[in-house]
Amino acid sequence: MPLALKTLLGQAVADDGYGGKGKSLWVREALTQLFEHDPDLMNVGVGDDLEVNDAEDAFFLSMENGLAIDAAVEVIRSQYPRAEGIQSAIVRAAVRYRLRERGKK
Repeated sequence: MPLALKTLLGQAVADDGYGGKGKSLWVREALTQLFEHDPDLMNVGVGDDLEVNDAEDAFFLSMENGLAIDAAVEVIRSQYPRAEGIQSAIVRAAVRYRLRERGKK
């Protein structure tokens, strides 16, 4: 993930009161929001080619999130069979989406 996105994620987790171990929950909720509000996954991959993924981050997803990501990968692969890094792109899109929605409040 881009370092700037990782930094914004950390700030949002802290500002939203999720605490030190709340990042995984924040990301799980972000994935749920993305799948509910963007079922066609139009936000996945948008802008990814404009940024360098120069940082890594780790979080734990629920089984439900994992299954939803697997289904989303199938949707994207049906449209773009040669797409790579889809799971990571979905997580980045979810984080960006939630940050945008958070900024609207």
